[in-house]
Amino acid sequence: MMICFLCGCKGKQKPESDTTVTKVKPTPVEVTPKSVETRGIIGEGSSMNVMQLIEYDGDTLDIVTANQMVMGGLIVGDAVDVVYSLIGDNLVAQTAVNLTSLQHLWSQHVGGGEKKSLEIDDKGLATTYNMSIQYDRWAVRNGLLMLSTPKKVGDEKPANVDTFQIMMLTEDSLVLMSNSIAFSTAFYRDN
Repeated sequence: MMICFLCGCKGKQKPESDTTVTKVKPTPVEVTPKSVETRGIIGEGSSMNVMQLIEYDGDTLDIVTANQMVMGGLIVGDAVDVVYSLIGDNLVAQTAVNLTSLQHLWSQHVGGGEKKSLEIDDKGLATTYNMSIQYDRWAVRNGLLMLSTPKKVGDEKPANVDTFQIMMLTEDSLVLMSNSIAFSTAFYRDN
């Protein structure tokens, strides 16, 4: 009986297949890091390469700033606008502007001993002195300085907004470059 069983199984063996199975390794999909803009106060846990940001809602973030200079300096207690993205396990700054350092009266000398000035205050108001264009509001968005012209009474269209790249912001200097026209303007701190 055993012989019959073995002979019977022999006839039922699976035929060898000519098809070969090849395992394909999936191609990784590159995901563009999403940028996030936030504001807050620079915390005491900041160091040379990491900014501790205490957001206005109370959350605390550690943002790597090693390759990105904080325009206006990394000063504990100052307000800052940061654009960052998640790279690996780290939040990495793309732009960072110290808003407190930006809030001053900035001037430049013109011919005849006169000066032109731009004042940026802590309430979002901007004032110009002896300049051909008047600004009344300011904001920083995505690392850019946005200056708005006053809206005329009864005018339905929105106020014009001029956008400037902050090329340099230090304790005593501000250099702006216009994105719409090719020029840069240098100011010194007047207060």
